[in-house]
Amino acid sequence: MRNILLSLFVCCMFIACEEEKLEPYTGNDTVQFYTTNFDEDIVVEYSWGMALDPNAEYDTCWIPVQTMGRAKNYDRYLKLVQEKAVGWDYVYDHVGNIVDSLSYEIPNQAVEGKHYVAFDDPGLRELLKIPANAFRVDVPVVMRKDPEMTEKLTLLIRLVDTETVKVGDPQFTKCQITIE
Repeated sequence: MRNILLSLFVCCMFIACEEEKLEPYTGNDTVQFYTTNFDEDIVVEYSWGMALDPNAEYDTCWIPVQTMGRAKNYDRYLKLVQEKAVGWDYVYDHVGNIVDSLSYEIPNQAVEGKHYVAFDDPGLRELLKIPANAFRVDVPVVMRKDPEMTEKLTLLIRLVDTETVKVGDPQFTKCQITIE
């Protein structure tokens, strides 16, 4: 009896399965920062203490970027910009619902040229690209060591449209780097 039930169960499993037909991607070809956690903002922790040479004047933080859509047979240049990082204070009612919110500028934000190399620096141009026929690349954010830095810094970067790429989902086109 046991063998009959087991055989019926196995037969039902094969009968219930049907092959799913996959459709080719039809959306727009875009780029965005790569993440595996789609529920949270993209945050990267960078520490000078973990650098290969903690006494170096420069170090690089690598941020993964991916394409959505088809690969191209030419290089696609990326553009990064710094934005002011903001935080939110929430007011809750007695059952935990948000009833009001207030945004504020996060203190101690990184300064271009002092804490990191400008994204439009000519030396970075060839590194801020998705090579031909590639779907993913790590782009550099070149950090500059500030001997006067005593507190953590925040650097909020965003991918923006260029002549060769359009940005994707706004949630995944910004990345906050915490520098310590």
